[in-house]
This record gives sequence, structure tokens and C-alpha cells, in this order.
Amino acid sequence: MSLAEQLSGHTTVQASAGSGKTFLLISRIVRLLLTGTEAGNILAITFTRKAANEMQTRLLERLYELATSNEESLIKTLTDLDLEVTPELISLSRSLYEKILRSEAPVKTSTFHAFCQELLRRFPMEANVAPGFDLLDKTALLYDEAWDALMAEANLNKDTELAKSLHLLFKDLGLYNSKQALNNFIDHRSDWWAYTWNQDDTASYAQQRLQKQLDIKTDSNPITDLLSDKTIIQLLNEFHVLLCKHETKTNLKHSGFIYKAIDENISEKVRYENFLDAFLTQSGEPFKTRKAGPTLEKKLGVEGLERFIELHILLSEKLIQTKSQLAAIRTMETSSAWYIAGQHYLDQFQKLKKEQRLLDFTDLEWQTYLLLNQSNNALWVQYKLDQRIEHLLVDEFQDTNPTQWRLILPLLEEIAASDDERHRSVFIVGDQKQSIYRFRRAEPRLFVAAEKWLTDNLGAKSCPLSHSWRSSPAVINFINNIFTQDNFKALLPSYIEHSTHRKELSGKVTLLPLSLKEVVETEDKENSALVLRNPLNEPREESISLQYFNEGLMIAEEIKSLVAQNIFVDKKDDNKAVNYSDIIILLRSRTHVADYEKALRQTGIPYIGANRGTLLESLEVNDMLDLLQWLILPFDNLSLAGILRSPLFSVSNDDLIAIKQASKGSWLERLASFVQNNPKHESLPRAYQLLVQWQDDANKLPVHDLLDKIYSEANVLARYVA
Repeated sequence: MSLAEQLSGHTTVQASAGSGKTFLLISRIVRLLLTGTEAGNILAITFTRKAANEMQTRLLERLYELATSNEESLIKTLTDLDLEVTPELISLSRSLYEKILRSEAPVKTSTFHAFCQELLRRFPMEANVAPGFDLLDKTALLYDEAWDALMAEANLNKDTELAKSLHLLFKDLGLYNSKQALNNFIDHRSDWWAYTWNQDDTASYAQQRLQKQLDIKTDSNPITDLLSDKTIIQLLNEFHVLLCKHETKTNLKHSGFIYKAIDENISEKVRYENFLDAFLTQSGEPFKTRKAGPTLEKKLGVEGLERFIELHILLSEKLIQTKSQLAAIRTMETSSAWYIAGQHYLDQFQKLKKEQRLLDFTDLEWQTYLLLNQSNNALWVQYKLDQRIEHLLVDEFQDTNPTQWRLILPLLEEIAASDDERHRSVFIVGDQKQSIYRFRRAEPRLFVAAEKWLTDNLGAKSCPLSHSWRSSPAVINFINNIFTQDNFKALLPSYIEHSTHRKELSGKVTLLPLSLKEVVETEDKENSALVLRNPLNEPREESISLQYFNEGLMIAEEIKSLVAQNIFVDKKDDNKAVNYSDIIILLRSRTHVADYEKALRQTGIPYIGANRGTLLESLEVNDMLDLLQWLILPFDNLSLAGILRSPLFSVSNDDLIAIKQASKGSWLERLASFVQNNPKHESLPRAYQLLVQWQDDANKLPVHDLLDKIYSEANVLARYVA
């Protein structure tokens, strides 16, 4: 499909990484603007604020190019956009950049959450949310408050369903795991709401559905049913007789187990445990030693041997079936407790937010879904939206979750129902294998479902983008080799082999061997049992896994080899050999970053880590916060000590000890005493002079002026750079 065909009509695009999907999306928007579409009638949705801002920036850059390029380039660009070049179109192209900048309703590039937030602010009464609500983006503190409220509710009456459910969860999972499980309940509450929608008693409804799914009979006990079955007892007796004919040590032990299993004077629990011990291993598998052999055949005879093996298989299967039924009951009990406690926990969480007029991201999605699908005003709201949104574009569709799909579906249905004269369009782009937000409920299979819906209802064209603009042939061939294997074909049946425009790029894909889990025991276990550790002087010694550090060493050696061999990264440039700055290490998560960085340091490879923390976690900011804290509270000796040790003054530990011993009083008074006795000291007189000066300034200057003065007088930036 040509670029011109991709730029008009309803289109779904399967775009591999680096294939120019953002360029295509922006090109569609530019073409819409050039064909007379009002900017405010275009909505482009993506998944992060960064991506939305980048989309807006790329659009303005393209419009700026139209406004400033020479006529020859402009005509070529317009022709590539499948437009008929006229003097009027050229004039519009030149003025479009300024028009969009001045527009009161520019092209809307938004995240799903921003779109939902705007919609709820426009229709708060219809959506049943508090007008002027605030957005909550950090929920950890509210989780703790809801947990405290849940515990208080449970403690009011120990006989309630909630108290019993929490007791069961704590007993089976422990306190920490129970809290994590209930936090997960809140994290996935939109799934819970969708599952239990319109049910008065959500927990009971979920319990009934689970009971049916697990096929559990409420009026029976699997162990009682097993041990009260006379046929089973007869078979056990028969097996017991055959087993005793071969009197090995193991058989005699198992004979004792069977004897207890059929003894009705013993409790059911003990009988069942002995039944298990007689037929199943600790892992729950039937004993494999009970098989045909000359010795067993000699003891039991041919028919006896066949019957012995038949009974073993039959009784083992009956036990496994009983164990499965017990596991289902346990699952039912634990899940029921989780449903009940989770619903109460969720009620407390939602109550706290409602009291504070707060909504979080999940609330935004769910309330918008209800507004557009379930509310009494859904059709009216859809009508109002229908008047504004003429063209809908969704980027990174593989990261869409079910709620997001359901909330945009009414918009798609309106577009499908509208007349052809409005020339409306839908454009979605994504790549199933790039879905990375599963922890946020992203469902890559929705891309296939959406593609089918658009094809069936809008006659949408499907367009693959599989030519990379940035990857070398070696990388592309590696990707193709993986996804054309049989086990991946089942996962991605629509996969199209990729290719690249950058055939001149050198490249290499190397598979390193797996690093086995190697554990180093740093603790001397023999001595630790005899000698008590002094926790004030000796750190606790623990076992350390070297698996990821060893992987880092392998990667480091491969990098050193690449650099040492002067491998060229560009066939067109013989002078461009690979350097450390040309290499990036991609990890699945940050969990073991420290191990890889340690390996790079050990092998002498320079690197820049991506895990440097936020601005407020940086050394410079923390030192400045210490200084401001001390200026507010002059007797905060710990903050003052931190300031003196910081690059602002670079005071040594020996000098800090000398200051402490100089006199009595606050640390500033001790510093004054030390400076008076040591006026020629290298750094402390300067520190004392500046601190006293800033203390005086803090009483007179606004904080921004004070900081400006501090940065200037202490030469802060140069000192931290040094």
C-alpha cells in the first residue's frame, strides 16, 4: 500500500519498531489540515504525556517546514501527501503553521487519561463525579489510610464476614502477602467492576461464579466421600493382601499406612494422610516402583501382578482426584475471603477519595466508560462528542486495556453511523509484539479485535509497516528468525517479515550463554553457631547470588572485544569504528542494574547509568535542602554537619571532630570558636563567614533571591562539577 493510500480513509496499521509510524500519523494530520479539517476536530490519543508532547512537537515541526521550505520542496511534499497542488493549497501550506499557533482550538494530542479527565470535567453531573475534582497520581498514602480503616472496621466485630475473611487470609498468606494481594485487588478494580457490574452483592456473585467454574459441591466433603466409599475400602483391602505377599521393608511400611487408612476408629484426617503416604510421593505423584518385574511376578503370580498394578493405578487416581477437589475447595475459600476483604478494602479506598474530591487514573477510565456506555445521558454525551471529533487517531494501540477500548467504542460506533458526507476517519497504529504495559492491564489481542471491528463496520484498510529506518540487517534478520519459528507463529499469526532501509549498516547479533545461579556463602556457618555477632560492629553476612554479576562480566568482555577489534559501525565511513558511546545495554527491568554496573566498573568500561534517580534525589538538591533546613532551624546540628561535609565546603572528618571538641554549645558556636583559634585554616573560616552571612540574609530575602545569592557566593555549580 502506497503512502498516499495510507493517508486517507479508515486505516489500521501494524507498524514494527522504527518503521515510521509516528511520521505516518503526523502526515495524516497534516493532510487533514490541508484539506480543510478544523484543527479542533482532530483528536490524537497516545499513552504517555511524553509521547503526546512529542506528537505535538513533531506536528509543529512539519508545519514549520511547510511554511519555510522552497517552492520545489513544498510541491514535492504536497504531492507525497496525495494532494493536488494549486496556488491556494500552496498559500494555505505557508500560512498553516501560524494559523495553528494562533488557533484557540488546536489539534488535540492527548493521553487516554487526559481525554477522560477533560470529558469528566465537562460532564461531572452526568458522570456522577464531584465537580472540580482533583487528580490523584500517587496512591501509596491513601492505600495506607484505607488499610487502617479496614483494620478498624474488622476489629469492631470479630464475628463479621470481613473479620473472618481477613483471619483466613492472614493465616494462609501471612500479613505482608495478604496486604499485597488486597492492594492488587484495588490495582485491578476496573476488572472487578466490569465483572460484577449491576450486582447488589458483588462478593456473593463472584463466589457463585467461581463455585460453578470449579465445580464444587457445597454439601459434601471429599475426604469423607472417599473414606466412606465401601468399594474403595474393599479395593484397599484387596491391595493390602497383595502387597503383604511381597514382604520388603518398604512394602511393610506401606502396609502399615493402609492398615491405618482402613481403621474406622482413627480420625478421617489421619486415615487420609496414611492413604496418601501409601500411594503417592511427597510431590503428589504415584509411586513408580510398583511396576511389573520378575520378582513381583514370582510372589504374586501373573494375574496377581496385573491386579496389583491395576489397583495401584486406580487408587492413586482416586487420591489425585480427591486432592484436586480439596485444592478447589481451598481455592474457593481463599478467593471468597479475598473477594469479601477486597470489596471492603475498595469501599474504604473509594470513600476516602470521595471525601477528598479525588479521582485517580483508574477512576478516570472507569467513570468515562460509564458515562459513554451506561449512564442515562450516554447518548447525549456521545452526541456532543460526535459534533467535535471528526477524526480519531490512536497511537500505540497494543497498549490499550479493555476499559479504554470500551470507552472509545461508542465514538467509533457514532462514526460508523454517520453519513459519508462528513468524511470522518479512524486511524489506529500499533504492534502486538511491542506491548509493554501488561502490568497496567494492556491487552495486545485487542489490536486484532479492533482491526476486525473496523474492517467489518467501517471497511477499514489494513496496512503493514515493516521496513525499518534505523536497524541494521543483522538485527532485522535476528527478529525475523525468532518470530517465524513455529512456537511464535501461534502467538503472532499475522507477523510479516521485516526488512530495513539501512542496508549499509554493519551489525552483529551474539547469543551469550546463560549464567547459572551461583551463590556465594559469605557467612561462616560453623563459627556463627558458636559466636554471637555484635550488630554494632559487624554487619550481617548474607548469601550473595553472582548470576547477574557474571552476566554483566560476559557482556563487558563482549563490549571490550568489539571496541578492541575496531569494528566499523558504518560501511560508508571507514573512520567510524565502534566506541563505548555507540553501545547501549537494554535490560528487562532495573532490578539487577547494580550488578551489571559493578561488572562494567570492574572491567574498566566507562558508562552512564540510566538509574540516576529524580531531581529531588540528587546529591546537590539534598545538600541545598539541608542548608535551607539549617537556616530555618539553626540548632539542627545534623543538617549543619551535612552542609560542612558537602562540596560547598568539603570539610574533612578530622575537621568535624575538631569542631565538636572546640567548645560547648551549638555547632555554629563551636565552629566560631574553632575559627577564632585557627584563623588560617584552609576552608573553615570561609564556611563560617558564608554561613553567618546567609543566616542574616535568610531573615530579609525571599527564598529564590536567597538561593541565587548562595549559588553565586559559594560558586555552587563549579564546586559540584569539580
